[in-house]
This record gives sequence, C-alpha cells and structure tokens, in this order.
Amino acid sequence: MTAPGDHTETLWLAVRFSDLDVAGHVNNVAWLRFVHLGVSQLLASRLPLANRAEAGAPVWRWVEAHYRRTVQAVGTPIVVRASSVEQAEGLLVAAGVGSVGLDGTVVDCVAAEVFVGPSLSPTPEVVSGQFGAGPPPALTSRWPWSMVVPVRPPDRAEGGALSPVAAADLLQEARHGALSGWRNGIRGRLVVARVGLDLGPAWVGDEIRLDTCCARVGRASFDLATRGVDPVTGATVVQSTARIARLMTDTDRSATPWSEAERALLGQLRTGAGSG
Repeated sequence: MTAPGDHTETLWLAVRFSDLDVAGHVNNVAWLRFVHLGVSQLLASRLPLANRAEAGAPVWRWVEAHYRRTVQAVGTPIVVRASSVEQAEGLLVAAGVGSVGLDGTVVDCVAAEVFVGPSLSPTPEVVSGQFGAGPPPALTSRWPWSMVVPVRPPDRAEGGALSPVAAADLLQEARHGALSGWRNGIRGRLVVARVGLDLGPAWVGDEIRLDTCCARVGRASFDLATRGVDPVTGATVVQSTARIARLMTDTDRSATPWSEAERALLGQLRTGAGSG
C-alpha cells in the first residue's frame, strides 16, 4: 500500500456513519481524514511530544490523493499505512488506505502522497511567495462560481494556516455549489477520482472566498479547479484541482464516457454558461 521509506506506521480504524455521503459511500473528505490520522501517527512517532515545542509542529504543504475503491458499510475495518522519506525541505509521506475483509484481505481504496514542512509562526501575517498577499483577485468569467464561508477555530492548524481536513471539507462545499445548477443533466453518479491541494503558508482570517471553475473536460471526466482567498488580505490560502468521473453503477471500476448531449452540457460548464 505504500512505497518503502525510512519510517513506517500502521493505524487501524473503522468507518463511521458520519463518514458516509448521501449515496451511502465513504466520502472523499472522510478518506482524507483517514490519511491525516495516519500521517499524524507517523509524525508523532518520529517527533516525540517533548521535542515538538522546540522544533515546532510540522504542517502539510500539499497532498495528492487517488481514490480507487468505494466502501459503504458502517463499521468496515480500515487500515492506514504511512511511510516517510526525508527530503531537503521537509518530509514526503506515502499513505495507503485500505478496507479489510472478513478473511483479512486488504483492498486498496486510496493512495496519497503528502509533503510536510516546518510550522508557521503563530501570528496573523501573510508569508510571501507563491501564495502572496495583495488585493483580493477579482472574479472573472474564468472563475464563474464563488462562495464565502466562515472559518471556525478548529479549521486552523498550528500556526494559523488552514488545516488539511478543513480545507478538504470547504473545497467539497465549493464543488457541490458549482455543480448544483446543472448536475441533473448527467446520468449516473459523479465521483471524485483524484484530488490535489496546496496549502498556502498564510494565516487564515475569519472568512474564505472559494472560487471555482471547470479547468478541463475529457472523454470520461472533467476537472474542477478551486482557489481559496482571504477576502481581507488577498492571500490565496489553498488551491485545488479535483478530477470528477461518472460511474453508472456501484460495481463499475472505470468511468463511463460522456454522451454527445452530456459533452455539450459539460462544454457549457467549461465556459461557465448558466452559472449564478
């Protein structure tokens, strides 16, 4: 489930009712929570609590997750294996999440890579760089869907940046908001097949503006890109691209290509036509 590294940890969990979406499947935010728990367990074993005050707690910089199998039953045993490799500017963690059958067989469900770097200074200031400060970027036709969401204290990681699980939850809300206006024109069930997110080194304020656009339409999938912007400082605190695919049944193992009518509808999505 993971590539060999200099340190490996295994964590056993179980699916909770709150992990399920409206279709009864474990949702992609819950899968990322499993990854987060596995990575946290690994980091805790590498850096004892007594040493963290001096070294500073490491924080996630980016994650790339691939979703391979669905799980529906509450109580399904889950195993997370996380393996780390030291790099010049931080730690690269490969995490695999699998469901465990009655015979002990593990079925791979999610494969993720997480890059963990040094913690931020716990002050409400924006760190310069790729996610710089400035006036909030203006909404254009390239970003036709936008929503402003409040930031709760538990949404912040140590140092004040957005936590990875909170980021995944907010990004899921943004994707739902973007898709709600035209979803009925697509047959089957839309699922997140892959998601990547970059967490910016900026203190998160009381609100985040989430802007979403359709960045790509493929033969059997499309990509939604989302940026999270602090409306006050203009800092981009998170960026993400999610690949959305369509399954016709729960037993499908590959995405079903779009029909001509569906492709035409997705073409409107690509240009933001009909967005509110």
